[in-house]
Amino acid sequence: MKKVFVISIFILFITSLSCKSEHTDSTANIPSEVSTLHPINVIDLSSFLSEPSGIVFNSKDSTLLIVSDAEPEIYVTDLDGKLLNTISISGDDLEGITLAKNADTIYVVEESSKLVSSFFYDGEKISSMLVDVATDANNALEGITIDKNGELFVINEKSPRLMLEFFNGVEQSRKEITYTSDLSDICYDVKEDCFWIISDESKEIFKIDREGTLLGQWLITFEKGEGITFVGDKIYVVCDADSKMYIYNQP
Repeated sequence: MKKVFVISIFILFITSLSCKSEHTDSTANIPSEVSTLHPINVIDLSSFLSEPSGIVFNSKDSTLLIVSDAEPEIYVTDLDGKLLNTISISGDDLEGITLAKNADTIYVVEESSKLVSSFFYDGEKISSMLVDVATDANNALEGITIDKNGELFVINEKSPRLMLEFFNGVEQSRKEITYTSDLSDICYDVKEDCFWIISDESKEIFKIDREGTLLGQWLITFEKGEGITFVGDKIYVVCDADSKMYIYNQP
């Protein structure tokens, strides 16, 4: 009888360990060495836009171009977030923005339409390209950037999480991103020839190479980080939830 009792207790102990090992929380997959980035400045943009979803730096005139999924407008600001101009475009559900190297062409992604569209700087439309890779229309195209060779890199939010490469409108490659729950925006780092991705669900920023291999990751302190760009050695992030722009030193 004692033997049966001891075996039963042992089984209960093993079962409890198994249950604990299956339980996960929001930090379960974060390595202990991942550090948290803290902003050096926070700028409120809510006086002129809501739900910012993408941002890009224009090195030609040191301005920022920001899009919102609420309005078909491109908001041009200085580096302190002061509104300088707006560019009206024919688009919908704008989720990401980038500029050609000479800054004469603007590219945006339209999530609900699954389009990559291009415009002249005055807002005149040039063309649109269908990128239909999402299995769920609510989790489609989210970000776009352009590298030093003029190749466009587009990310699909999830289902599946993809980084797609295009040159002259032709798909060159696609990489599945597996180390985060979603993809919200992407920007190109010309100094290191790599990419930086932000995830609003994971509340993280990732540094990756051209093959999609993870080079580094950092936590941020808020959800709904939807847009990311570089200005020198600073990272600018816009938050969809509070319409604020967070500025960080590059880690």
